[in-house]
Amino acid sequence: MIQVVVVKWGERYSAAHVNNTFNEIRTLCSRDVKCVCVTDDEDGLAEFIEAKGFPDWGDWYETLKKGCRLKLSIFEPGLLDPDLPTLFFDLDTMILGDVAELVKELEKTGGMYMSRGHFLPLWRILGTVRKLVKNYYYYGNSPMLAFYPRDFEGLVADFKREFEYVRWRGITHKWPLDRICKTDERFISYFARGRVRVFPQHLAVKFTTEYMTPFVDFSSTMSRLPWVQKRRKSQVALTFSGHVLKPSLVKDIKDGTKVASRHYRMTWNFPQFSTYWARMEVPQEDV
Repeated sequence: MIQVVVVKWGERYSAAHVNNTFNEIRTLCSRDVKCVCVTDDEDGLAEFIEAKGFPDWGDWYETLKKGCRLKLSIFEPGLLDPDLPTLFFDLDTMILGDVAELVKELEKTGGMYMSRGHFLPLWRILGTVRKLVKNYYYYGNSPMLAFYPRDFEGLVADFKREFEYVRWRGITHKWPLDRICKTDERFISYFARGRVRVFPQHLAVKFTTEYMTPFVDFSSTMSRLPWVQKRRKSQVALTFSGHVLKPSLVKDIKDGTKVASRHYRMTWNFPQFSTYWARMEVPQEDV
């Protein structure tokens, strides 16, 4: 069995979106799946989903929504089964295949698997990089994670200690405290330093780096490359990060539309992705 957890607060994603995401995961997964949603509103969630409330963050709760730091709630001791291999997905992640593929390496190595954060594969040569840059650690992205909860039970306590030091004592310029507390992925990377690994591109990627090109639109040419086509066929999860690529917008993009997300560019030619996100918002009984 594997454990999959998502986090939902506010009104950006509906209960139907959560239900449909988990249905995709369970349908395509080769292993039994324990489904967990950490949320402030469990109304409408399917019975097979175990709803968990957010831990007590005191008067930090609203502040921690910035930088998605509420996502750190998944590391609260006792919230998840500590011994199950666990996957976390942002709700703007499209499920394309068997997510059990994402935990195979985790079961061999342990650690914290994250999405690729840098173009250079520095996670492979951490020892060498640390000799050149003191206290260096690899900074990954967090739309998709794989880990054993038992290995990271001290993360929330450490964050509270560091964040209180930054917030209440006015430390806004002292490195690295101001940086590591800024977003959830920065703190996860910091806490897991030395243990961070990256999902391979043939399994899990971000849409911007896989389907878009920097500065100049060569996306159509890239999509025709044989090795790119082969890689995309084996991918099991695809995250649509960035404000212009949120599912609520992607579902309405028409073919031929020019799309820009920060410095990435593309011409949209993926109606199957638009259809997927439109389907995620339809309650199952209406499909």
